[in-house]
Amino acid sequence: MTDNSQKITLSCELLVYIPAYNCGKYIVSVLDEIPEEFWAKADILVIDNCSTDDTVENIQKARSENRWPAPIQLIQPGKNLGYAGSQKLAYSIALGSPIVKKIIMLHGDGQYPPELLDVYSPYIDSDFGVVYGFRDKSSYPAKEETPGSTYRVIRALSALESFVTGHSRKEWHTGFVMYSREFLRQVDFEKLTDTYHIDGHLLFVSGEFGTRVKAIPIWKRYKDYEQLKGLNRLTYIYHVLRLMVQFRLQGATKSQTGTAPQIPRYSVI
Repeated sequence: MTDNSQKITLSCELLVYIPAYNCGKYIVSVLDEIPEEFWAKADILVIDNCSTDDTVENIQKARSENRWPAPIQLIQPGKNLGYAGSQKLAYSIALGSPIVKKIIMLHGDGQYPPELLDVYSPYIDSDFGVVYGFRDKSSYPAKEETPGSTYRVIRALSALESFVTGHSRKEWHTGFVMYSREFLRQVDFEKLTDTYHIDGHLLFVSGEFGTRVKAIPIWKRYKDYEQLKGLNRLTYIYHVLRLMVQFRLQGATKSQTGTAPQIPRYSVI
C-alpha cells in the first residue's frame, strides 16, 4: 500500500528508474546528464532509499530551480529496503501502471553514464524481455574505467557463473538493464533474492523462462563510489557462486497471477 492517499502517476510507456542511497554528491549531475529525448519520452523515477546525506535536499533544490526539461518523480519507502527491495518497489509500481511497457534502471551514483541510455533506444519497441549492458574494453578502450584486475575478475566470474547456471551471459554483474513488462509480470517477486545480486538473479530467471535477451557493450565509471572498493574479492566470489548454485537448485517458477505484486509503503516527496 502507498502512504495514505499519496500515489505517483506514470504517463509514459517508458520508465527510467534511479535507485539512490547517499548519492548526494552525484544525483543532480546524473539527472543533468540524462539525454533530452528521454525527458520527452520517459517518466523519471528516483527512489531514495532513506538516505542519511543530502540526496533528497539536492534533488529538491534543483527541482525548485526548474533545472530539468520535465518533472521527476521522487519517492521514499517507509524504511531502507536495500538495493534489492528498492528494485522490487520500482518494478511493482511499473506493473501497477497500465501504461508502462519498458523499465530501465540507471544507478544514482553515476557508475553508468546516463548518456548510455541512448544505447537502449533501438530496443525500446522490440520484443526483447531483457536488454543488459556489459562492460567491454574492446568496444570502449578510452572510456571503460574498470581497473584491469577487477575487469578480469568480473569476466572470469561471469564465465564461471554461466557454466554453473547453464545460461550464457556476457556479464552477471551489471546494474544497467532494461526489462519489459511482459518479462517482469512473469516474475515471482517473493522468490527473488533480497541480496545485492538481484540483477544476476533476474538474468538467471530470464534464462529459465526462455526470455529473449540482448547484451550490448557499455563502459563504466570507477571513482570513489566504486561498489567493490575495500571488499574482499574471495569473499565476494564465494558469495556470488553460492547464490548461483542456490538459484540453479531452486530453479525459477513463474508468477501464478501474472499481476502486479503488492506495492510496499512509500511517500511522495
